[in-house]
Amino acid sequence: MDRYTKAILTVIAVALCAIALKLFFPHFGPSPSLTGSPTYGDLMALREIQNSDQRRLAHITLVKSLPLVRIQGGQIDADVSGSVDVSGSVVSIDR
Repeated sequence: MDRYTKAILTVIAVALCAIALKLFFPHFGPSPSLTGSPTYGDLMALREIQNSDQRRLAHITLVKSLPLVRIQGGQIDADVSGSVDVSGSVVSIDR
């Protein structure tokens, strides 16, 4: 393996590690307010909250941070695999 291939594979490995870190530890990288969507780490942090009032507030905040998709009119076809086909309508995504 030449040096160029090793360098490319090293860059790919570092990028994959950064992605995995961001999934499990959301405090690494940009703040959640910049990314917009909650992460797996946010869900795990919610499970660790002992106070029920704080957990309820964190749950509401987590649910409100989920992207919401509104489809107006048209035909919607969804299958079990999770893909959705929307034809002849306006789709808007609210955060």
